[in-house]
Amino acid sequence: MTIENLKPIIKAAYLLQLRHGPFTDREFSEALTASDGPQHVNTLLHLGFATEHSDQGEKRYTLTEKGRVQIKVVLAGGVYDVLHLGHLAALTEAKTLGDVLVAVVATDVTVGMLKGRKPIFPEQDRRSLVEGLKPVDKAILGYEDVGMGYEQVLTDVMPDIVAFGYDQENLDRSVREIIQRRGMKIQMVKLSKFDHEKYLSSTRVREELRRISNH
Repeated sequence: MTIENLKPIIKAAYLLQLRHGPFTDREFSEALTASDGPQHVNTLLHLGFATEHSDQGEKRYTLTEKGRVQIKVVLAGGVYDVLHLGHLAALTEAKTLGDVLVAVVATDVTVGMLKGRKPIFPEQDRRSLVEGLKPVDKAILGYEDVGMGYEQVLTDVMPDIVAFGYDQENLDRSVREIIQRRGMKIQMVKLSKFDHEKYLSSTRVREELRRISNH
């Protein structure tokens, strides 16, 4: 089996591990929606792409670094309070950069600190909506401690690429400083600026909603 054929299996293992940590044969079969999870685990073990260990007598598996580097993981993030086509366009572009796209969604506390207001939609709703978008493989919530939160997300996801929106300069600087300080081998990519005439920003959407409600 070629590496290209193995990528969907490695991707499933990575996403399962990101969500739950070390996984069992049964969990892997459920993630693959197939009955041959144990066979695929054995393939990963044979190639050195996964390792086996025991947890209270139950066999569990994790990807090794050798397995992890077979796929390219992209990380993108934002508030995603009022989803619009600009968000979809940015996430679609981000997905083209790799095999897996993880989107980190700002918590309600973080939105309040950064925006000075409460989000319209609560964090779990925003996370679910983002994860439902076709380009997104997994959406996770960020951490409430903004400073340490960026660093912890990078540690959790271990992306190969971090994709930034054109208007995320502050986030760009903060994450770049963490990457340089820790010597992490992560590529920084700035996404294209979307056409404001074609895609309304979240701010414009809220303004339009207010204008309509006042009439």
